[in-house]
Amino acid sequence: MMYDDDELDRALAALPLEEPPPGLHARILAGTVYRPRAPFRAWEVWVLGTCIAFAVWLAWLVVATPGTGEAIRTAGQRTIEVFGLSSLTTLAWLAVGASAAYWISQLSFPKRPAAAR
Repeated sequence: MMYDDDELDRALAALPLEEPPPGLHARILAGTVYRPRAPFRAWEVWVLGTCIAFAVWLAWLVVATPGTGEAIRTAGQRTIEVFGLSSLTTLAWLAVGASAAYWISQLSFPKRPAAAR
């Protein structure tokens, strides 16, 4: 049998169609458009997992090796002294600077009207 495109279109249009299952449209929308967003992005999950893995490894190192906790504490104290963070004045200025940076980042300025530009 030879059909041209118009005859094929008519034959396809004449086929009886089966009724879609009830709720198909709602299920498709729920799975695509109305699907809730993931609470975390993939990179956030990876960073959190890496931090947890590092914390577990460090805890195991402290527990499994005698004297490691003391060595880590000593290294931390030396680092604090080398960077000058043992001074209360330095810590106060760091707190003031961090606070100022935070509050300045929270400022919002109204947009200027187009005529003033």
